[in-house]
Amino acid sequence: MNFMDKNLEDIVVTLPFADGTSVDCGVFSYFTVNNKEYFALLPLKGEKELDFSASYMLYQVEKDEEGNPVVLYIEDDLEYAAAAQCFSQQLEKH
Repeated sequence: MNFMDKNLEDIVVTLPFADGTSVDCGVFSYFTVNNKEYFALLPLKGEKELDFSASYMLYQVEKDEEGNPVVLYIEDDLEYAAAAQCFSQQLEKH
């Protein structure tokens, strides 16, 4: 699966936290709900291996001027619920 001509396996997202720490994540899934795009992220073990023992993190994703992914925290509870439901349905199919 691709996002703007990039393989999802090649995309690394660094999520900063309020305490000054950060975590590198890989993209497990990419999906669209109500005309908005989302990534389901998992922390990485090593350089590219997804850590399936961790919890999935859902973020809205947009493209910057160069076409690179920019993740955005989902602040609206209803929007998050819709994204989570769609992602849950994807997991059930696999």
